[in-house]
Amino acid sequence: MRSAILLLATSLGLAGGYTSLFAGTTGVFLLPIASSLGSGRAVASTCLAMASLGLALGAPIAGKLMDRYGAYRVIAWSLALFVASFLLICVGPATPLLIGFKTFVIGLLGVATSPVGYLPILARSFERRTGFAFGVASIGAGIGAASAPWVARWAMTRYGWEQAYAVLGVLAAVMGVAALLLLRVDRQATLPIPAASRGGKHGPSNSLRESLAEPRFWIISISIAIVAAVGLGSIVHIPALLTDKGLSANQAVAGAAFSAIGLTIGRFGAGVLLDIVPARVVACGAFLLGAVGGLILATSSHNPSYALLATGAALTGMLVGAEGDLMPFLVKRYFGLSSFGSVYGVMISLFCLGTLGGPILFGIAFDRLQSYTPVMMFASAACVVSAFAITLIGPYRYPR
Repeated sequence: MRSAILLLATSLGLAGGYTSLFAGTTGVFLLPIASSLGSGRAVASTCLAMASLGLALGAPIAGKLMDRYGAYRVIAWSLALFVASFLLICVGPATPLLIGFKTFVIGLLGVATSPVGYLPILARSFERRTGFAFGVASIGAGIGAASAPWVARWAMTRYGWEQAYAVLGVLAAVMGVAALLLLRVDRQATLPIPAASRGGKHGPSNSLRESLAEPRFWIISISIAIVAAVGLGSIVHIPALLTDKGLSANQAVAGAAFSAIGLTIGRFGAGVLLDIVPARVVACGAFLLGAVGGLILATSSHNPSYALLATGAALTGMLVGAEGDLMPFLVKRYFGLSSFGSVYGVMISLFCLGTLGGPILFGIAFDRLQSYTPVMMFASAACVVSAFAITLIGPYRYPR
C-alpha cells in the first residue's frame, strides 16, 4: 500500500512540476512570445531556454541538499519558489532580458519539482523493480505534459500569455501540495540516501569524485546531453514546424500533445524494459527511434499526412521520455546510491545544457535558413552517433 501511495505521490508531483508545466508548454508559448517581443524565433527560444540553464545550475545543488537533508524538505521549498516564479512572469514589461531572467529563475528554483527531486525517492525505495517504478511514475508526468499545452492554450486565449503562466503556477501549487501530503505517508523514503543505506543494504557505492573520474560517466552524460539537445529542440519547435507545414494552430497544439504522449510511452516503456534488458541496449534503441522521428519531421513536405507528422512528434517525445528513466537508472546501476543525489544532479546539469542549446540552435537554424529540414537531418545523425557511443559503457557495476 505504501509503495502505491509513493508512486501516486511522485506521479502527481511530476505532473504538477517543472517538466510538465514549464518544459511541456514551451512550444505553445514560443510564437506568442516571439510576437510580443517583435523578434525571431531564435530570440524567443533563447528566452525560454534560459530555464534549462537555471536547471543546470540548480540540479547539482539540489542533489547535494537531498543527500544531506532528504528529498521532502528540498521539494517543499522548491515547490514554493517554483510557484512564486511562475507568478513573477506577470510582473514587468516583456523584454528579452527580463523574460530570459524570469525563466532562468523558474528553472533554478523549481529544480526539485522535476525528476531531480522525485526520482531519487523511487531509486531509494524500489530495489528490484526500479525501472518499473520509474515507468509508473512517468504516467502522471506524461498526463500532465499532454494536458498542460491545452490548459496553457486555453488560458492564453482567455487572459494572454503572461497570465497563462500564472494559471499554470496555481495548478503547480495545488498538485505539488497534494504530492507532499501523500509523501508524508512514507517519510522513510525521503530520508537522506546515505543515512538510509547505512548497514550495507545497497552495497558499496561510488562517491561523487569517483564517479566523475570514470570514463563511462562522461560517455553516458555527453551522449544523453546531445540527444537532449535534439529532443527538446525538436519538441519546442514542433508547433511552429507544423504551422509552417500548413496546419492550423489547434493542430499544432495537438502536435505538442502527441509529443507528450510519446514522452509518456517512452518513459513507461523504457522503465519496464530497464528491469529486463541492459540499459545500454534500451538507450541505443531509444536514440535510434529519435533519429527516425527527426527524419520524418525533416522530410515531410508541405501539407503532408497529419498522421505521419504526429508519428514523428510522438517518436521525438519517446526519445525525451526514455532519457528521463535512463539517467537515474544508469546512475543507480553504475555508480550506486550513497551519493545518488549528487551524481544524478551533475548528470542532469549536463543534460540541461543540452536542453538549453537545442532550442536555441533550432531557432537560429530556422531564422537563417527559413526551414527546419537541415537542422532536423543533422539532429537525426547526432542521435545515431549517440546510440553507438552508449553501447560502449559495459555491464552494470551495481546490478542489485
